[in-house]
Amino acid sequence: MLESIECVKKVVECDNGRDEAGYRRLLHDDYVSYVHGKESTVGAEAEVAALASWWKATSDVHLEILEMTESGGLVTLRYTLTGTNDGDLFGRPATGRRFHVENCTLLRVVDGRVQNAYRYSDTLGLMTQLGLMGG
Repeated sequence: MLESIECVKKVVECDNGRDEAGYRRLLHDDYVSYVHGKESTVGAEAEVAALASWWKATSDVHLEILEMTESGGLVTLRYTLTGTNDGDLFGRPATGRRFHVENCTLLRVVDGRVQNAYRYSDTLGLMTQLGLMGG
């Protein structure tokens, strides 16, 4: 069984490697994610599908770990996302623009797999960099 930090490192590896099957193996069947405090995806399959959609919208996206800490199975992951919007994103056509945002996600790891993710992301910064918001 993976320790909490090792599990999250594997999640990042699978994300950067576009490894759907590997990512799925790291999630509990009863996985639930939250974005900015609101329930986002329910179930491991829904999470993998959402991630695959993100990869299609930003095929060169890369997650770089800035900091990772663990307490009682809850891993805090601070990271940057960089990439290019080269596919449909949020129902909008590709802009071809690059982005670089800093985000934070808390991941609850139970029995070596992620049961919950709590994401806090710079959505406004992302949308502004992609030219989808004023500014």
